[in-house]
Order: sequence, then structure tokens, then C-alpha cells
Amino acid sequence: MSPIRQTFLFDIGNVILPFDFTISARKLAAHSRATAEEILPLVSPLTVDLELGNTSPADFIAAASERIGYEGDPEFLRSAFADIFDPNLPMISFIESLKAEGAPLYLLSNTNAIHASFFEAAYPVFGLFDGGIYSHEVGLMKPDPAIYELAKTTLPLDPARTIYIDDLAANCETGAAAGFRSVVYAKERHAEFLKTVAALRG
Repeated sequence: MSPIRQTFLFDIGNVILPFDFTISARKLAAHSRATAEEILPLVSPLTVDLELGNTSPADFIAAASERIGYEGDPEFLRSAFADIFDPNLPMISFIESLKAEGAPLYLLSNTNAIHASFFEAAYPVFGLFDGGIYSHEVGLMKPDPAIYELAKTTLPLDPARTIYIDDLAANCETGAAAGFRSVVYAKERHAEFLKTVAALRG
């Protein structure tokens, strides 16, 4: 008897794409009144509304520019804010293997329109997914239970047959409470992750 085909639900940040906001801060510091060390605490409070879709990219860029004393090209700030990712090649290989098997693949991510447009264009792996939910498109962020309920009602999946992968324990706990088979991911323990998933798949 063949095993039941599992669906996979992936977080993006620090799972598929590790990220480092200090890369952005260093780029912007050369053109701002704020130092690289000052930029992150000044800009970080603005990102919640951006990830909830309450602030447009243009308004975010304008507000961030004012906070850090940046008077340069808005497109440079947008690019610096977007280009903070480093693809996790072992995870991408795993996703490619799942796709080759025919496993349904979905995304569930706290992200924003600036990052999403960047990584979807920059990294072909996102073309392998069958759909997903981005926080800025639905006005909800993990670990709010409502975003997991939305995933259950809008994505063609059965939580009991869905392996949900996220780097944050709080998100995995809420996912588990919603019925998903949650796995906390850490890049440095990728081999251990593969063993855990293999066990869940039976």
C-alpha cells in the first residue's frame, strides 16, 4: 500500500530564504543621517503595518526615509530593503524533490509587497508552489490563529495530512493547534529536519 501523499506548507523567511536586515542598514547608512546601528530600530516599527497591508510600499518608503534622514532615490531604498535574502540551497533542493514527487506545495508567510515582488522575481523556487497566503494580502500575521484558519478554508489541503514548516516555535504551536503537523526548522539542523519529515511521512 502506497503512503498517503502529504501536502507541505512552508514559511519563507529563515526557512527558504534566510535574511539579514543589517545588509539593508549598511547600504542605507551611507546615504542617511542615521547610522547602520540606528536604522533598524528606527525602521522596524514601520514594518508591522507593511506586513499587514495597512501601509503601501510608497508610504512605507516615505516614512522610513523621514525617520532615518534619507533623501536619496526612493527606488534605492526600496531595493536596499528588498535585497536582504540568501537562498537556503538544501531547503530549495528538498522543495524541488517534493515537486518532482508531485507533492502539493503551499506558502504561509508574514511578508510584504516589497519583499514578495523581489523574491518571486529573484528566486525560481517560488514558481514551484501551487499557491499560498501572504500576510500583507490578507491583513493577518502569524501566529494569529485566524491566518491558520484562513489557510484551512482557502487552500486545498487537509491539515491532518499537511506538514507545516516554520522557523518560529510560536508559529508552529499555533499551527499544531489548528491541526497541522508542525515542524520547527533551523538551517543548521537541516539533516535532523529531513529525518523528522521522513518520520512524519511514514
